[in-house]
Amino acid sequence: MINTDSNQVIVIDPAKQRWIIYSIAFSAFMVMLDNYIVNISLPAISKSFNVGIDGVSWIVIVYLLILTSAIPFFGKLGDRVGLIKLFIAGYIVFVSGSLLCGISPSLYMLIFSRFLQALGGAVLYTVPSAIITRFLPPEKRGYSFGILATAAAVGFAMGSPLGGLITANFGWPWVFLINIPIGFIAIIIVLRKFPREQKIAMLHEKFDIPGVFYCFFWLITLMFSLNMGRKFGWTSPLIVVSFLMSMVFLFLFIWQEYYFKFPLLDLKLFRNKGFTYPNLANFFVFMAANGTNFVLPFYLMYALEISAEKAGLVLMAFPLINMIIGPLAGKASDKMVSSRLLCIIGASISLIATVIFPFTMYFQGLWPIISFLFITGFSLGIFLPPNNNQIMSAAPKDSPGMASGILRTLTNLGSVIGVAVFELTFSFFFIGKNSTTGNQIKVLSNFSPESIVKGLHYVIIFAAVLYGLALLFSVLTPKRMPSLSTSSPAKTL
Repeated sequence: MINTDSNQVIVIDPAKQRWIIYSIAFSAFMVMLDNYIVNISLPAISKSFNVGIDGVSWIVIVYLLILTSAIPFFGKLGDRVGLIKLFIAGYIVFVSGSLLCGISPSLYMLIFSRFLQALGGAVLYTVPSAIITRFLPPEKRGYSFGILATAAAVGFAMGSPLGGLITANFGWPWVFLINIPIGFIAIIIVLRKFPREQKIAMLHEKFDIPGVFYCFFWLITLMFSLNMGRKFGWTSPLIVVSFLMSMVFLFLFIWQEYYFKFPLLDLKLFRNKGFTYPNLANFFVFMAANGTNFVLPFYLMYALEISAEKAGLVLMAFPLINMIIGPLAGKASDKMVSSRLLCIIGASISLIATVIFPFTMYFQGLWPIISFLFITGFSLGIFLPPNNNQIMSAAPKDSPGMASGILRTLTNLGSVIGVAVFELTFSFFFIGKNSTTGNQIKVLSNFSPESIVKGLHYVIIFAAVLYGLALLFSVLTPKRMPSLSTSSPAKTL
């Protein structure tokens, strides 16, 4: 049994450490896979239920909305009830939701089941970073974050191809049902191989119910606005009201957290530059990377005029090199190179590649964009594991769940805001005033390749600014990070 008193150093048997690393990596793989595997099955689901694409799109939207909005709550809950217990519960809910998705007799039942699956996914996405920090020694954390990043990249890369393969050969329900046997095995491994927590120091605290409410509705209204702005138009009443509501809930959430004795999110965490600056760097990196990756397929298909299949293969260069470099960078941050230096190197390479790309994108052939994707994937493989290690190492020893919730929330927000802002920037520079109508993607084929390249040119310049901000905050991160070690005797498990 584990005593989770923050005054005690926890030492776990190396064999159990390996089970922990690969089990949490598998959870990250499952969550990211299910974020993308469904997309290619939407036409088949639409045909099966005889509904339009607008209806089945909610299968994807609900998952993304709940996955992000529930993260802060589950981060705090893990600190209260125990990270391992919550991790197991997350698997159970995720697998149960997958089963209900696979046997859903109607679209409404499928959307509700997807909601449950997203709740479990939010746990599996949030808790692993906290488990690494609480149960693994400092010399293993960078490597573990590298494995975690690699697993997420593999899930991202395999999502669409695997979804297409399963849908074509077995039918769309098996896109969800495949999670059941795999998830069941994962639950057994956690039950048998993971340590168990005995004492939770925070159970005496009053839970911040108003904070949960305000945070959830702040994030869900913000995420809805950013995701649906392209569909309804950024100046439509629905989107404007949703944005305003998100600002109101954000104000109420900050007010609540400032005055509540046991807040969902301790705002004092952000006074620590060793925690805040790496989080901001991570936010800007995900904003730049996901915004760019959203726009590039349109450039490949409409400007370079290559097929969707070939464009998909080109875009694979980014996650493939990222998942190779991630574990190596994580291990380097554990043994020989400081995490801060690796983050500076990674952000610098991304910035340089992004500055150079606008000058090479006018050349003939695919090599300029393949080189750009390869270099940025390489640089982010260097950046992300040490960055996550920095963030979690600077977190309070008794609140790794809260810190992990902040990290994962900012990661998802950066991704979604990046897509929204880059789409607006891209369309504005070659469509102009019509870019706010929500129909710009539909009319891309009516524009010349030169105008699309011009739009991408400005998008890449914006990405360079974001990578520059990530580099700035990586440089500003203090050299000496807070130590997680204590003077208490170690306990071997």
